[in-house]
Amino acid sequence: MKRSIVAIVPWVALVAAWVALWGEVTLASVLGGVVVAVIAVVVSGGPRPGPSHLRPVAALRFLVVVAWSLVKATSLVAWEVITPRNRIVEGIIAVPLPGASPMVQLLVTNAIGLTPGTIVVEVDEDPCVLFVHVLHLHDVERVRAELVELGALAMSAFGAPTDAAVDHDGDPDAEVRA
Repeated sequence: MKRSIVAIVPWVALVAAWVALWGEVTLASVLGGVVVAVIAVVVSGGPRPGPSHLRPVAALRFLVVVAWSLVKATSLVAWEVITPRNRIVEGIIAVPLPGASPMVQLLVTNAIGLTPGTIVVEVDEDPCVLFVHVLHLHDVERVRAELVELGALAMSAFGAPTDAAVDHDGDPDAEVRA
């Protein structure tokens, strides 16, 4: 019984979001929400059964690190915009995330993309390597270590017990394009 209630929650949430976007509860908006939910679940492969791998303390630590990165990067990019001196040293670095599940890869990719001055430009799978464009790439190894640590935090917070441990030192042989 509990499992069937949990399985229906994503469907109800999708329909409710659709109805909320339309701004009124009508038969057409509810039916439209059901159609959109079916399409979304079919295209995405649907919710994955199995236990949750959320670890609240580790998730909080991950969120704090992401929030702090956002504050630092936003300040740095804003300073770059308002000052006349150009301190931009851009480049693309390879960030290994060995053993990361697709969900952890997506989470880390989105966290990097949300941070001003960084964007993931390519993802190689098996083993997972993110190629990240960095606007202020003054110290390649420091930036790589920070991003590898972000991946490790995401794996400890949201990864399955079968996810491999991340090497916190990064991969010294990983490609750097600057």
